[in-house]
Amino acid sequence: FFTQLGPVTPTCIQANHTSAVGQMEAVNFTIIPTTMATGCHVQGSSVSASWFSLFDNGTNYCNLRNIMKGSGLTKAPGFVEFTNEWLCLGCVITACK
Repeated sequence: FFTQLGPVTPTCIQANHTSAVGQMEAVNFTIIPTTMATGCHVQGSSVSASWFSLFDNGTNYCNLRNIMKGSGLTKAPGFVEFTNEWLCLGCVITACK
């Protein structure tokens, strides 16, 4: 797997990811401050460049999930994941590694 970090600002992280099978995805995180002094809302997206990625076992969901899990943020107090099949096609059939 290869990830190329793109522009990074205090409120946005952009990267391009190439999977083991050569699929390319644009991965973006937007950080939105909340009224809580120690919290924020993070909105993420991963979009494949190819139409056939509909049959990739949820690669886009796994891109986002693996970054959040690997960073330790899934264990942070107050962490809540909100997604569903309408927001993230394939998230219910993922095979994240």
